[in-house]
Amino acid sequence: MQPNIQLAEFEVQGLFGRYHHDIKFPISKPDEPQPSLVILHGPNGVGKTTVLRMIDGFMRLDFDTFRENPFKTAALRFTTGSCIEVRPALKGNRRTSLEVSFDNQTVSLHPNHSGALKEKDIPKVEAFREKFLKARESLVFEFIDTSRIIRQRPPDDENAPSARAFQEYMMLRERELVNPKALAPSERVSVVDRVARFISEAQVNHRRFFATSESDLFARILQKLTQSEAERDLQSLLDRLKAVGEQAVRFTKLGIEVDHWDFESIRKQVAQVAQGEAKAQALVALGAFVEVLESRTTERSLLADRLETFLRVMADFFHDKVVSVSPKSGLVIRTKPPEKRTLKERQLSTGEFHLLYLMVAALVTQRRGTVIAIDEPEMSMHLAWQRKLIRALFECASKAEPQFIFATHSPDIAADFPQALVEVGK
Repeated sequence: MQPNIQLAEFEVQGLFGRYHHDIKFPISKPDEPQPSLVILHGPNGVGKTTVLRMIDGFMRLDFDTFRENPFKTAALRFTTGSCIEVRPALKGNRRTSLEVSFDNQTVSLHPNHSGALKEKDIPKVEAFREKFLKARESLVFEFIDTSRIIRQRPPDDENAPSARAFQEYMMLRERELVNPKALAPSERVSVVDRVARFISEAQVNHRRFFATSESDLFARILQKLTQSEAERDLQSLLDRLKAVGEQAVRFTKLGIEVDHWDFESIRKQVAQVAQGEAKAQALVALGAFVEVLESRTTERSLLADRLETFLRVMADFFHDKVVSVSPKSGLVIRTKPPEKRTLKERQLSTGEFHLLYLMVAALVTQRRGTVIAIDEPEMSMHLAWQRKLIRALFECASKAEPQFIFATHSPDIAADFPQALVEVGK
């Protein structure tokens, strides 16, 4: 099993021939499921955006940003102790290659375009790539370039060729076979699809998305079996079963699958058996059944809580529109009464779509090992939205520990989080 991995530090020396940035990332503790935050702030031209693009380049092994900008050396360190580093090899003032190192292995890349420096080194570069991606595969990294976010909307449903291209892109992205930078803007993933996929995947493996102190189900059932008959009360078990059924109504509204069983039928069956000699066995069977259902309810509650928090947050921002979760489509956006018109993502304003995109990115985050880097999150947002943006992102990522990295020109973003502010370019 891979150890938990997070970003620990990024360092670049000689950026643009003059800047040295050393950024240390706060590390989440296993027993404290809280997001961490770094906010890069400084004047134009000091490299805030370039830092995010370099980190993104490291994570995807795409070194175009390093080819385009002057620097002496750059390194990204992880909490596992491993480090990936790149430095240009020079002959006079001319770059002859990019030397990339990871875990005592170094490869030479072409200084002007992607690929190995020499054709004979292609197998070595591919082996390097495979080794690095395997080492960091449990760490999900998403770079959100706000200036381009409006172009990340999916194609119109009526545009069949674009829709097919979009579906093909989604399949390839899952296999890490495409570079998102090389794709047309209309082929980016939609927020509606992201929510639908999150609801589906979180039900298959809730521990991937949520930190929980829930004890092992089998151990709990064994413990209950050791109780005396007096401790296994029929009415209390039926009350617990009814409570599970009430939660099922809540889950169904959010598109969460539930177990199908009939309370009255179970109550009658147990009542009949409990009149005879098999009463003790009937109570044991009912108790085990209730434990299983309660365990599943606890897991589904984590998902329901995060979805409901997301909807509450969106309602706090959107005053003339309502965002809801649909069992069929994942996400529905409607105008408020009396119109009640259903909207598509592309029909939102720039600021609204931007906000929705960011909140969905936080909503679908894994419980650990997710990094969300956002360049200029304040762009196109009203000042009131800017001031409550970070807290809203934290809320939408409840029961998870993502690392947020912002590059911003707005100190208002950091009003409630001054300890996260990193001044660059001083």
